[in-house]
Amino acid sequence: MGWLSSIKKAIKKVVRAVKSIVRVVVKIVIGVVMRIINTLGAWIPVDKKMRLQVFILRNEAGNAVDQIADVEMAFSRAVATFKRRFGVNIKAYGKPMVQVLKGAAPVAALDVPCDGGAWLEEFGEAGEYFADNLAGWNAIPISLTFPVSVFIVRTVDGKIGCSIPIADYVVLSPAGVDSDTTLAHELAHTCLLMHRDDSKNLLYPSIPRGTDVTGWQRFVVRTSRHCTFW
Repeated sequence: MGWLSSIKKAIKKVVRAVKSIVRVVVKIVIGVVMRIINTLGAWIPVDKKMRLQVFILRNEAGNAVDQIADVEMAFSRAVATFKRRFGVNIKAYGKPMVQVLKGAAPVAALDVPCDGGAWLEEFGEAGEYFADNLAGWNAIPISLTFPVSVFIVRTVDGKIGCSIPIADYVVLSPAGVDSDTTLAHELAHTCLLMHRDDSKNLLYPSIPRGTDVTGWQRFVVRTSRHCTFW
């Protein structure tokens, strides 16, 4: 049974990698198409909308890693920042907006890496878990609002929040939830904004940071597929 188990594990890894590659390709293609479409209306002086769904993970004992009330407060801070800085109204995708996922999450999803490690995990167990629990769509789009999922995890290695541009989700630790700007910062990353060396800017890599944005940053966010007129 040893060799058979090894073969099954190998096949599972290959399938997981293929599914991840398909997700990445689909997201890139749709992202480019939507950005071209959105560019046409980026400067229209009308607020756009971003849909958000928050999922709190459970640890090995089945306990939620953070409190719903704390997450709702972080949500309200991000709403205020996006409205003021980008002209984007953040709306709840589903009801309730904050949900605790059923069952214990795998350790790989509870304690996640960032930067290069996050890219690797997109093709691993954590990436598969997040993809299976995304709001709105998985391998192919099933919602033209392209919602962003926020996963509240136990730890983010060396950070309190993380996101990668191709993903439709961000991860926050409880410390990230408590931060005034981290959720808005990570959501801006999903819209393809990169870090800036200005402590007053929302995309400054460390806290404390301000919430200022440039005109270019506002344009980039408003052309994201996550920000729509509908």
